[in-house]
Parts: sequence; structure tokens; C-alpha cells
Amino acid sequence: MNDKLLLELYSPTGEIADYVQAIWFARAQFSGESWLPCDGAKGVIFLISGQLNLAGKPLNQPYSMQTISTQSEKVTFTAGSIFCGIRFKPAGHAHLQKVNHSLVAPTTLAGIAQALDQGANLDSFIDLLSAHFNAPKIHLQTIEHTQKLIHKIINLTPLNTAYEHTPKGKRQLERYVKNTCGITAKHLARIYKVRQAKQLIKEYPQLSLARLALECGFSDQSHLNNEFNAILQITPAKYKKLIHQ
Repeated sequence: MNDKLLLELYSPTGEIADYVQAIWFARAQFSGESWLPCDGAKGVIFLISGQLNLAGKPLNQPYSMQTISTQSEKVTFTAGSIFCGIRFKPAGHAHLQKVNHSLVAPTTLAGIAQALDQGANLDSFIDLLSAHFNAPKIHLQTIEHTQKLIHKIINLTPLNTAYEHTPKGKRQLERYVKNTCGITAKHLARIYKVRQAKQLIKEYPQLSLARLALECGFSDQSHLNNEFNAILQITPAKYKKLIHQ
């Protein structure tokens, strides 16, 4: 996140990777703040020690469920804070709940929180979770179709094309995505279009914002500015200056 926070990430493999995008572990060397990226998904945070605020609200032990991320949110932490978590993919948490997966059961999360202590690290956190990574998977067509559509949206397939290449009718798919993501497919597509613009600003600082808008499919620079600011809480010009100063 920044030089005040030591952050480690692990991307799971196997069937659980259909639902979980990352396992992470953080230690704060100093008090500070950072911004969590917006991804249209949910997460769970385990606070081991210290004080942690997310979007101005304190997160308490043993664990907190993050709401669906539709805007970037500020996280503040005190020196010595230790916290870790699971970041789900869009609709991932809802899908695991639907099949009664042990990883998202309240008793599982409470047990993991109880087992974590100040000597914990990323490896020991993964060990606590790993027993649940290979729980039997129940195949449900509605989940599989929704995942297929969401995968296409995340990979920036134009929305109409994504609908055409996914089984089931558009109206059914819209309902599935809204019910499991908590936001519409169109809103999810907006988020990932802005994430693409953010990545291109990092990789190609010489690219003008007007050109960037065209590359990412925005109608013009003003459209890019409005969407970027609405989702990331900063204008593209300010973000560009911030990371390339």
C-alpha cells in the first residue's frame, strides 16, 4: 500500500480461485493511511492488534466484513497494527454463501480470528485457511453463468458482447449479477474500465488524458474525469501527478 505498511499477498490456486482473488497480511511500521482500490467485491478483515479505520469507521476484533466496493476507500492505521484478510472476487462471497462453503461460515471466521495472534504471518494465516480451500464444490448453473459473465467484464469485454457469449438471456444474467454482486453488470463494467485507465496512467505517463479517454472507451476526457473521480475519489490528472511526481 505504501512505505508505512508492509503488505504481503498470496493468490490461491485450485477451485477456490474461482471465488477468492487474494489472501493478504499487513503490518504497519508507522501510523499512516492508504487507499483501498475499488473492485466491485467484498472482503473480510481480521484485526490482530492496533487500531484500524476504514472509510472513517473503526474496524473491531475479531473480524469485519467489508461491504461491496463501489468506490475507493481510505484506510488509516496506528503504528504496530497487524491485520490480514481475504479478498473475494466480484460475487465470490455470495456464491460461496449460496453453496454453504465452509470458508465463509461465521464459525469458521470466528475460529480463524481466535487462532491469530501477534506472532502470526502470511504463511500461518494461509495454513488456517487452507483446510477450507478444497471443500467440495457444488456446481450450480446460475453461478457458473454469472461467473462467466463477470470474468468477461473484468477482462474488459464490451458488455453487449459479454452478454452474447454467455449462456442464458440478458435479463436473467442482469438479475443474477445484481443479486450476487449487489451492483448491476453495467456498474461493474464502469469500475473495471476506470481500473484500466488507472493502470494505463501508471504504465504510460506520457499518454495524454484525451488519448487515454479514447483508448479506454470513454466518450471524451470529461467523461473519463467524471467516472475516474466518482469511482477512485481522485481526478485522473491528480492521480497522474501523484504517482509520477
